[in-house]
Amino acid sequence: MPAKPQDFAYAVPLLFEGQDALYQATLPLGVYQHTVRGDLGDLRVFNAQGEVVPHMLRQPEHSSTAAPVLNRLAHFPLQGAANAGLDQLSVRIKRNTAGTLIDIGSNAKPAAQATLSGYLLDASAHKQAIQALELDWNNSKENFAGTLHVESSDDLKHWRSVVHGAPLASLQFGGHSLLQKRVEFSPVQAKYLRLSWPQQQSPLRLVSVSAELAATRVEAELSWLTVNGVALADQAGEYQFDLGAHLPLQRVRIALPQMNTLVQARLFSRAQAEDAWHPAANTVLYKLHHSGQDLKNPDIAVSGNHRYWLLRVEQKNGGMGSGVPQLQAGWQPHLLQFVTRGSAPFQLAYGSSGIKPAEFQMQNVLPKTGQDQAELKIQPAQ
Repeated sequence: MPAKPQDFAYAVPLLFEGQDALYQATLPLGVYQHTVRGDLGDLRVFNAQGEVVPHMLRQPEHSSTAAPVLNRLAHFPLQGAANAGLDQLSVRIKRNTAGTLIDIGSNAKPAAQATLSGYLLDASAHKQAIQALELDWNNSKENFAGTLHVESSDDLKHWRSVVHGAPLASLQFGGHSLLQKRVEFSPVQAKYLRLSWPQQQSPLRLVSVSAELAATRVEAELSWLTVNGVALADQAGEYQFDLGAHLPLQRVRIALPQMNTLVQARLFSRAQAEDAWHPAANTVLYKLHHSGQDLKNPDIAVSGNHRYWLLRVEQKNGGMGSGVPQLQAGWQPHLLQFVTRGSAPFQLAYGSSGIKPAEFQMQNVLPKTGQDQAELKIQPAQ
């Protein structure tokens, strides 16, 4: 028996302009929160006559699937006040078959006790944009935590800020190790990069610097949902989170309740409340204030559409103390594509336990586009 609009608990109108045959809209959070099926199989699109029209759910492209490429960059120390050394440098450039080499010499007389204030990186041999730097510095028995400022230039005279206050750390605490030597930023293409740090910060004595070349596609923007944790009374250091929806997750952030916290933790997830927990990540969480800078652990990459999450924190050295953490879930919403057969208004209905996934596959009838044909453009709807 054909499905009818009254078979569903919820419905939202689909609004669009024009009279095209195909439209697409981004699924809002409310749809994920009130669908019965985790695979979104209880969705239907109806026209004004109450007839089901063909639809398809498509997951947009994430970032490029190409593996990141790391290339070593030549780095040259800068002596003197931060960001002031280049004004007194004479730059001699020698070329060879491998690219461009830079030899830096100073026109000014060196100070009696010159201070290492930064580094100049030669990226002139790379034609692709750079999206991250991997740093390696001398090992030290002392803990290090600080920030880095990255600038770019094509002529060594005019400089543009790339990222300011990027966190770096190499810490040992309570038997745990924290190592953050990667600096990420929006892709930038420049011949030269300049690294510096706050004057009150200890100098960073680099051993090597590698550049991660940017992929051809830009990282897709994510939607974010914040959920407060619930402490389990019978399990010290365990916190449960209910997203209230089966979201196609890509990133998870854990917001710790107190500053100067560093803990080892494991993250688990499950689709239904009665399911067993599945391991999702084993990581170090931190929220530190060091040398005037706030440092936080990076996002955790995840996949799947599990609704329930569990954070298990090791209780050595007191765990995370008082307070309850928050979980921030990042996902890329599906695109709903539908055919405008019949007359408007159209609506998206969802939330029915008795509905099975649609058997009709719209992708089987969409026009095929080859290399000699223009790409099929689907008009936007809301």
